[in-house]
Amino acid sequence: MKITPAWNFSTLTAGQIETDETPFDWFPGTLSENELNSIKDNGILLPLLVQAVADSKYLLVDGFKRFSWLTSATEVSPQKELTAQFPCLVIPESVMLSDVAKIRLQTLPTVESNFSGVHVSRVLKLFWENGFSKDEIAGLVLPYFGQKSSVKLVRQLLDLVEKLAVLEQQQQFSLPASIMRLACEDLLPLLNFSQNEFPCVVSLAEKMEVRGKKWRNLLQVLDEVRRLKQLSAVEVLNFPEILEIFGRTSLQAPVRYRLLKQQLEAWRYPELSDLRQRFEQGRQRLKLAPRMSLESETFFENDDLTLTLKIRSSEELRKHLKFLEQGSAELSAEKSQE
Repeated sequence: MKITPAWNFSTLTAGQIETDETPFDWFPGTLSENELNSIKDNGILLPLLVQAVADSKYLLVDGFKRFSWLTSATEVSPQKELTAQFPCLVIPESVMLSDVAKIRLQTLPTVESNFSGVHVSRVLKLFWENGFSKDEIAGLVLPYFGQKSSVKLVRQLLDLVEKLAVLEQQQQFSLPASIMRLACEDLLPLLNFSQNEFPCVVSLAEKMEVRGKKWRNLLQVLDEVRRLKQLSAVEVLNFPEILEIFGRTSLQAPVRYRLLKQQLEAWRYPELSDLRQRFEQGRQRLKLAPRMSLESETFFENDDLTLTLKIRSSEELRKHLKFLEQGSAELSAEKSQE
């Protein structure tokens, strides 16, 4: 049986607690409103978790948000900040980092489900670099982040975090918030693109301001277009039609997304795009009343059309029917002239 060294309770000053060099600040952020109110009303109810290291210093393991707020929110001198005292549960220095990492897993909030994919990938890398196999990581670590135990997913996320690290080194800047907010499943489509394409795809995430299914669908169509045209994503995103959309700074994010996706789909499915354009031209020729609409099946797999009439009275219904009757006669006349 493995013997665990005894842990101690201790009161430490802020100057003794190391936050810059610790490998355990996995999910940087700020306190929620409820957490903040609790600290203001009651102080620290649970001790910080630290590990003893050399020179009477201690690595912070859990409690980063509380420690950050308590050492920066109050208007006190730097010297008083360093001497502020905190109740701490101290893990002995002899405990291996790999074991401390497993302890850190146990401190994760059980109510959290929307973990940053980049942060999760970095946690997996920490375990991988400290002797855990991909099978162990899949079984031990992934479930804590709401993911299925999958060796393939571990492999993909480790590959992804390496590519993103290379990007940060090349560009010499931190990853943008738009990428940091994406969940694991939103990041995986990035692996379809080469390292040289990563900067433009990351930039795309900043411009589009979307995530989830919309983001994944957009990357899928972009990937299909570049493969179809045998071009890189960089070249596709620099087409004049795309640059024109990006150049319209007044566009709201949903409109920009719709226009970009429509343009990519027009290149991906040219025949379908042509059918949609012809249908739209025909619908405009009908000059339907404001409370009438005509829709087709999305992919034109059949010839059925859906006509929708919105009515408030029988009189409005008669007007709609009369309009349709007149329109039908006009179309028949046009056809006979052709």
